[in-house]
Amino acid sequence: MSHLHFLLPGAVVLGLSGCGQEPDVPPKPVDLEVAAQTWNTTDKQWGEAELRQLVEGERLYRKRCAGCHLSSGEGQMTLGAPALRNSAVVKGPAGGLMTTVLFGRGTMPAFRTSMKDADLALILSYVRNAWGNQQDDLIAAADVAAARGAGK
Repeated sequence: MSHLHFLLPGAVVLGLSGCGQEPDVPPKPVDLEVAAQTWNTTDKQWGEAELRQLVEGERLYRKRCAGCHLSSGEGQMTLGAPALRNSAVVKGPAGGLMTTVLFGRGTMPAFRTSMKDADLALILSYVRNAWGNQQDDLIAAADVAAARGAGK
């Protein structure tokens, strides 16, 4: 009972945040000029298809993940949702990040049965490149499928 008063506020916030339960919002057309200004750096110039992936990944992240990890990627430790900005898991090998998202870890739920490989690939690609993480790579749906299969 002594731990319940610590868990209850987090559970209420989690429930109110919608953590992955926001209504489906149709994607807006991608403004490639704005996307290029947002994502391109002196070290990395993304192609048109890559920019579309990053923009769509951000949209899906905001819909499915920002309720817990915040749109800034700062996380909410009161919920057990760590920061994704400058995270060793996010910036480490992509396989570790895929495993965490697919099979869960700590308070993070497993998304292997509730999300498609393509959507997870978009979100993970966004996370690996947002907030200064700059891994300069994209994760393919086939990579997520392989990680899903490896964890069975």
